[in-house]
Amino acid sequence: MKQFFNVLSFELSNYFKNKGYLITTILISILLILGLSLPSLFDMSKLIPQLSSNNSEITENIEEKNESKDKTNYVIMDTNNIISDKSVLETAFPNSNWTIVNNKDEAENLIKSGDAKAGFIVESLNKYSYLVDNSGFTDTNQIIFENILSTLNQIEYAENNNLNIDELQSVINIPFESEISILGKDSASNFFYVYIFIFAMYMMILLYGQLIAVSVTSEKSNRAIEVLVTSASSNSLIFGKVIGAALASFLQVAIILGSGIISYTLNSKAWNGLLDGVFKIPSNILLTFIIFGSIGYLFYSFIFGALGALVSKTEDISSSIGPITMIFVIVFLISMFGLTNSDSLLIKIASFIPFSSSMTMLIRVALGTVSNIEIIISFIILLLSTILIAIGAAKIYRLGTLMYGNPIKLKNALKWFKKEKIS
Repeated sequence: MKQFFNVLSFELSNYFKNKGYLITTILISILLILGLSLPSLFDMSKLIPQLSSNNSEITENIEEKNESKDKTNYVIMDTNNIISDKSVLETAFPNSNWTIVNNKDEAENLIKSGDAKAGFIVESLNKYSYLVDNSGFTDTNQIIFENILSTLNQIEYAENNNLNIDELQSVINIPFESEISILGKDSASNFFYVYIFIFAMYMMILLYGQLIAVSVTSEKSNRAIEVLVTSASSNSLIFGKVIGAALASFLQVAIILGSGIISYTLNSKAWNGLLDGVFKIPSNILLTFIIFGSIGYLFYSFIFGALGALVSKTEDISSSIGPITMIFVIVFLISMFGLTNSDSLLIKIASFIPFSSSMTMLIRVALGTVSNIEIIISFIILLLSTILIAIGAAKIYRLGTLMYGNPIKLKNALKWFKKEKIS
């Protein structure tokens, strides 16, 4: 046990002395603290209107902003004078100028030359053409224009049938009063947390997993491993390396995440609750991330450590860890799919497979439906699998670290390990 703690402290000291590790952790934490403290130090209401508690100030800021914007030019061809009052167009399209043309070619030329953003050719109250040079995903011009035609249709119908237009519109556009009572999960709010946690887990495992593999291979390539195995057992070496990397990465994430949460908590009044949806993480999601994320991290880290021991040169690491990296990338893609299909059969199955349960069970807890017994079973499977992987990785590490030359294939290492009954 003493050997393990010696290796562990040595590995941790290497991370804590690493300038990249320290600079990244400290810099991100300071930026979060300063950024989240700005509303308490300065008046940010002009830059972020939501921080002002005075609604009139918000309205004034928005109006000033709208007035300062350059107006957008549109073109319309309405030879039948379907829209008799063209001022409704400027009302419906804020900050807009409208040019009236008499033929389609003129409208197209104005749009192609950039003098107009888009245009409409109106044939009747229920038929029109929309002209635009480049259509985008956020283009809402058609929706706005169709609302105008719909209103004109209602006015015409009311006039033809001697109806009061206000009464007609009050029936068509009934105002609703509603309250949302979420009895299960607030998937819309939880989506952001899950996405961030999965991405953080993905980066942690890939980055630190490769660092573990590189560390093992580097010691083997410069023959330092020959000295290490004489002063510490192979079990102490592999467990010290993996757990040291785990503690370093967990500490880094905890410092960054903690600095953000604490800073926002202290300055939440100044933020007027604007970032509550970001920093007020539900306890069940945070707990699931900590438990499943940490065990899943160890699961992959032991695999990376064992694979690093199978090669003698650092340039061979990529080919050695390639298969497990590919598996992990596939797991990540499945998890991304699960963000929009949390109760699909694929995600349910993946939540019980050790390679993917650390991510997919988090998705099911936050976004889907999962019973406590399923969570417990998944955790037991992941924990037992991690223990077995750790034992196997230690034995492969012992076999591989003292074997030099060409890279050792994993299947051959497993065969030798079984044949020689390495203990």
